[in-house]
Formats: sequence, structure tokens, C-alpha cells
Amino acid sequence: MNTALTIKKMLIYLCLFPCLLTGQNLYLTEALPVSTEGTSSRTPRIALLEDNRPVVYWGKTGANPTLYISVWKDGSFKDPVALNTNGIEPNLWGGGLGPQIAAQGNTIFLVFEKYGEGIYCIKSDDEGESFSNPVKADELPTGRFATLPSVAIDPSGNPIVSFITADAFEQDALYEITKSTDGGLSFPLPTVANMAADGGKVCECCPASIAAVSDDELYLGFRNNDNNVRDMWVSKSTDGGLNFPESVDIDDTDWVIQSCPQSGPDIMVSGDSIFSVFYSGADGSNIYFSSLNKETMTFGAQFQIPSISGDDQVQNFPSIAGSGDTLAVVWQESNSGFDVMMAWSVSGSGDLLKNTVVLADDFLSQKLPDIVYGNGRFYITYEDQLTSRVMYRIASFEEIVSTSNIEHPNFSVKISPNPSTGNTLILFDNENNDKVSVNLFNLNGQVLNNYETTASNLEISELEKGIYFIKIQKGVNVITEKLVVN
Repeated sequence: MNTALTIKKMLIYLCLFPCLLTGQNLYLTEALPVSTEGTSSRTPRIALLEDNRPVVYWGKTGANPTLYISVWKDGSFKDPVALNTNGIEPNLWGGGLGPQIAAQGNTIFLVFEKYGEGIYCIKSDDEGESFSNPVKADELPTGRFATLPSVAIDPSGNPIVSFITADAFEQDALYEITKSTDGGLSFPLPTVANMAADGGKVCECCPASIAAVSDDELYLGFRNNDNNVRDMWVSKSTDGGLNFPESVDIDDTDWVIQSCPQSGPDIMVSGDSIFSVFYSGADGSNIYFSSLNKETMTFGAQFQIPSISGDDQVQNFPSIAGSGDTLAVVWQESNSGFDVMMAWSVSGSGDLLKNTVVLADDFLSQKLPDIVYGNGRFYITYEDQLTSRVMYRIASFEEIVSTSNIEHPNFSVKISPNPSTGNTLILFDNENNDKVSVNLFNLNGQVLNNYETTASNLEISELEKGIYFIKIQKGVNVITEKLVVN
């Protein structure tokens, strides 16, 4: 028996039903598309407005690079809004790189770069209805260039922006940070935040993560570069980012690499601790969790979060969210394709090794997840390569009204009955008798049957007991639904 495959089946089964682990149910909504046709899906990021309403950012590459957001309002995501860059063409890098978003109350900040020209911040005070002209956040000496910005917001509503600076050869890399004191209208000269770390240089293409405890107490998580030892560090400021006199190595993997991993840490504050998740290639391609006491700046525990979809998987791009003892980590696993995974706990970091679920809503095509937490719910977004869509779902400890009837513009699908006893009718919009393709998959992603029709329904019969996925495609519209046969 293929043990890895059996484990993956079990995990996917957990994804489809409430998880009954450590006495706490975890419920997952069906995945919903956020982006619409033509707006693409590059590196989505998520933040929460007031009342824990999500706002999702993503980018579209090509001849006219565009930044998009969509805000949840009145029970659904609103049509995507193209953001104002005032003619500045943003760089939309691949992987986990690119623009970043933060939100607080009704305010949204987004940072992006035009490589070789500057780091820019745009702001909305009306939940994303409109955005200000870009404000330049970096003022650098001649010969220095900035890249890979990150953003956070302090309790007073001021944006904090960090970025890497380097010379024209992308050498002598530093991590610098600047905090606005006027709500993002202007930014003071940046401060170098990594000088207390060993070697005094950072990884030249690995993004950072900012945590703001108060207006004065700030933390920056970053990948250092001490003679090609590219460990994760955290620097601390107690004067609003003017100085960073303390830095601690939070990564004991001691990964030595002479190229750039293009992956940085994600950090969060939990009580008196800074929790971090990150990728290291020191022993395979793995993600790790570590903790740091923020009062004493002493390194605490570190452990690897194992792959949950089988051996020889490449893990990367983790993101962490939570509050107190309630935590979740999402990440990307890849081998022959990509899947998004989640580990979670309601009793502290140790149970992240016990509670895991596959977040896949399709087959080996999801990547680059991001997660935030609010009011007992984890809000998750990720990129789906198969459909070029941004996807969204919620993981909650309370059952949520089902969202299984997913509607695309001019195209909706209903499967009846579901669960089924073997005979299933699939209904879809097809007033113009267009060609509709229907593929039936098992849990392993294997195609069991292909169908084509120009009608508005299709019947599938004599299915054996089990769990299936049905992918329905009409033109550029693609919907994937699960089917349970009892």
C-alpha cells in the first residue's frame, strides 16, 4: 500500500468535513473566487477591515501591470477595483514577492515598487472605494536602490514600511524601515534595522514581515545573510522605528546558500511572544515554526512542520495568524503540482503538529496562500493556477452557512442530490447551448470520466460509494464542486 497516498486521502477527507481534533470542530467553507475574468491572480494578499470584513489584493501582469482589490460587503466580494498608481508601472514579481497590503478600521494601505525608482504607498480611507496618489516612501543616497516593500499599521493608524536597499549590483543589502507620523502623507528618512544582526547584511531578495505592538514597539522579521548563512532574525525597536538596537537569530537551521531563496518569514505577536514561520532548505525543503520572548529577546522553541501530503514534498511560503493560543499556519506544498495546507491549534503552538488539513478545492493547482484571523475565524486566500483566479475560504470553529453553490458571472452550477446514492444530476446555465465539458475526478486527482454536452444538465449514474470532484467548464468559466456518494 502507498502510505503517503493513503495519508493524503485521509487528509483530503478531513478537508471535506468538520475536523474533530483535540475536542474542537474546525469547519471549512467552500472556496469562492474573488477575482473575475481578465483580472488574473498574481500573489494574493488578505487583510481585515472593521467588522472583520476581508479585503483581498492581487496583481495582473503583462503589458499593463495592474493592482486590484476586492472588498467583502453585503455577503459577497464586490467587483474588483483597479488601484490608482498615477501612471507608475508597478513591478509584480513571482513567488511570494510583490505588493503588500494592511488594513485597520476603514483604512487600507498598499505598498508597491517600481524597481530602480522607488517604493510607493497608496491609501484608501473609504474601504477601497478610492485611493490616494502614490507617496514615495524611500529617500536613498545616489547609487542605492530599494525593493520588496512590506507594510503594517500602528495603533494610531500610521503606516510602517520596510524594504531592502542594495547597490546597483544587488550587493551590500540592508533592511530599512520608515514610519509615517501623518497617516501616510509623508515618510521620514528610513532607519537601517538589521545592524545588530551578525554580519550586518541581509538576503538581497527575501521579503520581511512587520509587527507593531504599539506606536513605539515594533518588530521586523527578516532573512539575514552572514557570509551566506541565511537564517531568520527579528529586530526590535522601542522608539517607533528610529533605532533597532536588538536583533535575535530565531532560526537554528544554519542554512548556507549562495543564491537567493526569495522567501522570508511571517511574524505575529502573541502575548509576550513573537511567533514566526519560515522556509529553510538546510535539510530538505521545509517550513519551521519558532518563538521569541519579546520582553527578554530570548529565542524559545523551534520545530519543523512536517509535510502532510506525502514524502519528497517541497514546502514554502508559510503565513501565520491567530490570537493567544489560537493559531493557524498555511503554506504551499509542491511536487508534481501545488497544494495549500493548513495546521491549526486552539491550545498553543505544540498542537500545530497534531491538527492539519488540506485546503485544496481543485487538483494540484493552488499556491501562495495568505491568512488573517479575526473573531474566531481564519480568512484564507490563495492563487489557483488552473483557473487564474484568486480563491477565498474561511476556517472557523463555528459552523458557517454553506457556500457550495458557487456562481460565476453568467454561469452557475448545482449538483443534486449531494450527497447522492449513485445517480447525480448536474444543472448549469447554458441558454445558448454552448459546449460544456464535465470531468469526474477521484480523490487522487485521476480523471474517471469526461463528458461533453450542449444541454443545460448532465446525469451521472452508477457511481460507487466515495468522494469525487466534478469540474465543469464552459468557455473560460471553470467551477469545481465535490460530490459525496453514500
